[in-house]
Amino acid sequence: MQSVVSYPDRGKWGKSNWRGNTSGHIIVDLIDHFKPQLFVDVCEGSGTSGEVCHDMGIQYVGLDLHKGNDFTRDFVLSQLPRPADICFSHPPYANMIQYSGAVWGSNPIDGDTSLCGVDEFLEKSQVMLLNQREATREGGIYTTLIGDMRKNGDYRSFQADFIQMMPKSELLNVVIKVQHNMMSSKTQYSGARFIPITHEYLLIWKKTAKSLFAVTWDKAKEIKRQIAATWRSAIRIALMKLGGRAALKEIYAEVEQIAQNLIKNNNNWQAKVRQQLQYHFTSVERGVWAA
Repeated sequence: MQSVVSYPDRGKWGKSNWRGNTSGHIIVDLIDHFKPQLFVDVCEGSGTSGEVCHDMGIQYVGLDLHKGNDFTRDFVLSQLPRPADICFSHPPYANMIQYSGAVWGSNPIDGDTSLCGVDEFLEKSQVMLLNQREATREGGIYTTLIGDMRKNGDYRSFQADFIQMMPKSELLNVVIKVQHNMMSSKTQYSGARFIPITHEYLLIWKKTAKSLFAVTWDKAKEIKRQIAATWRSAIRIALMKLGGRAALKEIYAEVEQIAQNLIKNNNNWQAKVRQQLQYHFTSVERGVWAA
């Protein structure tokens, strides 16, 4: 694997008619380079990663929303036989290609990040990355493949956002992947200065701490700033750690660990948590909430 990779064909793995499928060759390169024993894909799509792992004799766990696994709600580690050596994601980008109700299934599903606007996509992506990190063994690799987006004249480089979300000390490499045979390459655009997007980024982190919550705030101030950019993402992470549903007191205790940077500026932070729970989460019984 090098810092720029190019695969003119996507390979024999997965379904070629599944829009947005990654090339199996990049999974081959990850396995060849890092030599994992357990490879986990948290949004496997048509199964490309699993087929590569089968061919290469690597233990594999594949999760996806269409299989009932929501990386914004369900704690990935609890679905694994042990922490992953590599935990990979290639998430649906904010409203570029609709998946649930289009590529698969008959109806849109709430956890589908292809249905999100940019802000919601970034919030859920932070939860996804933290979820991947928690599912990875110490010294293991968590990685995501993400592209840039131009829509209605606005350009968004998601890789820059993703890098800011996670510990600077854990970023290992940024690999640029050249894209081939894209549907957008057939579109004619007006304006001589238009530059088509023909690349994606593979962001690779190496987990250096046993737990996200074991990383001390004074040694990782960049995590402190990014760990809970919003109250809603803090609560999502808390509920995910607590198994998807929890009593209000348990949520308070978990949020207090996660969102110290928000709490220190808000004397009424517990009221803020209750407000966000009422707006964005489900009350399953008195005093008990679920993602």
